[in-house]
Amino acid sequence: PSFAVSERAMAVGCLAEITKNMGPGITKYAEALFPMFMTALADEHAEVRSNGAFGVGALIESATIDASPYFGDVLKALYPLIKRSDNPNNVKDNAAGCVARLILENADAVPLSDVLPAWIGALPIRGDHLEDLPVYDAICYLLKNKRADAVRLRAYVC
Repeated sequence: PSFAVSERAMAVGCLAEITKNMGPGITKYAEALFPMFMTALADEHAEVRSNGAFGVGALIESATIDASPYFGDVLKALYPLIKRSDNPNNVKDNAAGCVARLILENADAVPLSDVLPAWIGALPIRGDHLEDLPVYDAICYLLKNKRADAVRLRAYVC
């Protein structure tokens, strides 16, 4: 990357916030934003990765397109962030929020038996409590809809 970490983090973070706040109006820009957010997920700096995770989740939540064909790539990029033992720049929290948004968008496209143990292991949210809402919503969705994989989830949250 030819730009400073702070510049990359700010650019990705600003675009992620715009994505969230535009709601469905962001759809026409989704094809341009998605690869940028995915690139941010692989950045060497936690602040950029954190903003990338938030951006991917916001895009999947806001855009009115079926993003489920990309869920596998997103989950692979999020896995190292979810499995971290620390939470620099809220990277783990934003990754957990992104997984929650994937579940809420299309739980059938998420390999829950593989994802739930790592996702639940990343909880509770420790720093970025704006991610609490999608995480709690996803947990409630899974339990309310009696998803078979949620039985394991119940052991962690009840």
